[in-house]
Amino acid sequence: MTSNRFFCSGGVIRQCLRQHGWIGLLYLVGLLFTVLLPLFMSIGDEQPRVVLKSLFDSTNSGNELQKLILMTVPVLAGVMLLRFVQRQGPSDLYHSLPLRREHLLTSHVISGLILLLVPVWLTAGVTAWVNTSVELPYIFQINDVGSWALVVSVLTIFLFTFTVFVGICVGQSLLQTVVVYVLLLLPQFLFMMIGRFLERNLYGYVRVRETVVQYINGGEFRSNNNVWENLSPFVRIMDNLPQRAFSYMELLAYLGVSLLFVALSYGLYRKRLVEKATQAIAFPFLQPLFKAGVTLCAMLILGDYFYNAGTRGAANWSIFGYALGAVLGYIVVEMVIRKTWQIVRVRALVEMVVYGVIMGLVLYIPISGWLGYEGRIPTAHSVEKVYVGREEPLGGDAQTEAYYSQDRAYIASVLNLHRELVRAHAAGEKTLSKNLAVESAFIVYRLDDGSTMTRRYTFPEKPFRTELAKVMGAEPYKTVRYKLDKLQEKAETINIQSVDDNERRVVLTNPKETREFKDILREEVLNMSYSEMQSEEYPLGSISITNKESSSTHNEPRWQREISFNWPASYHKLTGWLEQKGYADKVIIDSKDIFSIRAVPIIAEELEPYQPNQYIDDYKLFKSIQQKYKAITIEDPKLWSTVLEKRRSNSFTPNMAKGTYLVQVKIKPLFSSDPHTGYYYFTPNDMTPELAKALPAVP
Repeated sequence: MTSNRFFCSGGVIRQCLRQHGWIGLLYLVGLLFTVLLPLFMSIGDEQPRVVLKSLFDSTNSGNELQKLILMTVPVLAGVMLLRFVQRQGPSDLYHSLPLRREHLLTSHVISGLILLLVPVWLTAGVTAWVNTSVELPYIFQINDVGSWALVVSVLTIFLFTFTVFVGICVGQSLLQTVVVYVLLLLPQFLFMMIGRFLERNLYGYVRVRETVVQYINGGEFRSNNNVWENLSPFVRIMDNLPQRAFSYMELLAYLGVSLLFVALSYGLYRKRLVEKATQAIAFPFLQPLFKAGVTLCAMLILGDYFYNAGTRGAANWSIFGYALGAVLGYIVVEMVIRKTWQIVRVRALVEMVVYGVIMGLVLYIPISGWLGYEGRIPTAHSVEKVYVGREEPLGGDAQTEAYYSQDRAYIASVLNLHRELVRAHAAGEKTLSKNLAVESAFIVYRLDDGSTMTRRYTFPEKPFRTELAKVMGAEPYKTVRYKLDKLQEKAETINIQSVDDNERRVVLTNPKETREFKDILREEVLNMSYSEMQSEEYPLGSISITNKESSSTHNEPRWQREISFNWPASYHKLTGWLEQKGYADKVIIDSKDIFSIRAVPIIAEELEPYQPNQYIDDYKLFKSIQQKYKAITIEDPKLWSTVLEKRRSNSFTPNMAKGTYLVQVKIKPLFSSDPHTGYYYFTPNDMTPELAKALPAVP
């Protein structure tokens, strides 16, 4: 019955194949349905043949279902084949046979591998045969089939052996299934939740996602190159395939980890007691780890929930959430281990307090001042280059590197801003106010030792205006914010149009004009003062530049080659060039283009309830105020120029100063029959004496 040479039992293998053969059949049907069937479904369509990058992307729907089958069937096989140690009856029966435990486990592992790997290679063989026999609407080679089979085989082995390892550690099939998927998602969950916790409680902290941007067939695909996120096989498979294929090193790593799980399974199985069947945790030394893990996860979930749910005193509510999570997490895990809800004991209460305190310290120590994270600022001589922007740097390596600056004066300005932000935070001066403008800065230092230091800050603009002016007025910052590097490329078209009426536009295609326009635009941007960059002045128009394809951008979609700018009145040289060419009058709206102007006072108190993130349609807001306060029509054409010059974009907030007006401007159409309507507002600072006389007094 036992083959010592092969270290297994042929009888047990045959029994497993008879009892669980439906799993292999299910896997085979699922793979054929999601891999082979989509290749046939488009036969007969008069469409050009599509070159497949891999068999994971034959169709979008088939791709998702294929990955779902890959993530479920190997786990199902591991759970079903380990039932002989989870149920008391089969456990007593199998362990009473004249077989060593190594023989039992080896037989079940071999049975599972047969049930799972044979369908994979059968599917690969049939697919390769069909590809050579039938003209399919998709083009792929035999090595594509082999690569697919290799990846699926390695991932199947990993998921199966991992499920077997978990099954040895626990004593219930349902708990085994839950723990498997929880552990597969755990790296991604911890990276996300701990990152959010640190971003809220650690000043300047930012989760470095290390986003990789790829352009394939005119589409953009983003994936994370962060090692902690890639440690989650579930996320790696479900989110990144087929855009980011598995490398051979990754596959070798998965095989190595699979062998480790098999070795650990053998070692633990020798020590496992037969009577641990039906128990939640088979080994007492794993119970503290299980309790601590569940308690920590519950604290993170409830702390995050109460922080987001509490509009006022969110910090206090989050502390309550962490405490509640510690209590509920421990209660749940104790019920699972004890298999009863009657867990009230003095020892349990003491343990709950101990685990809560320990997990609380695990969360508190990183955000305390003990580690010195918040006050850490690099020295000027240790910084090789720096990036400052409102967002993290994305794109290819060449594009990202173009946004880093080695200018020593610029580095000194950034460090000075960084020091002031840290000093203000330490002194308690960083509080954001609803009445103050807010600025943000994403800072990345490349240090001389090869490391990277990243910080992100959100802070009130006014107290740091002096430091911000030196940073934001520098060319490296403007290159990042306005993507000035793209102005060096050849333009395909330049579209200049009115912000209020898209019928008023000019399109430049002449190479000489586009080159001159981009040179002047770059000069204007570099000459902008800090106050002009922060100005809310309404622009004369908008500019959209579409660059030509180049060797470095041929895979990028068209929209990725587009950059946009506002055309403010402060761009005098650009305005003069457009006037000289006769283009300005075709875009700029002046008083002769106005049909009518009406205004109503904004009374914020009468517009409650107001939700901070709720968008209010401008025409609904105007209509709502007009029902109570009569709209005043400005009839003097001389004031229309003042309205066009002083207007601001409509952006309602409940903190608008008293004396603010909402203005409706109707613009004469060029081609259509109906006038174009826009809504703007005036603050008391924008008001002129002549305009104040024409507008109604605020009640």
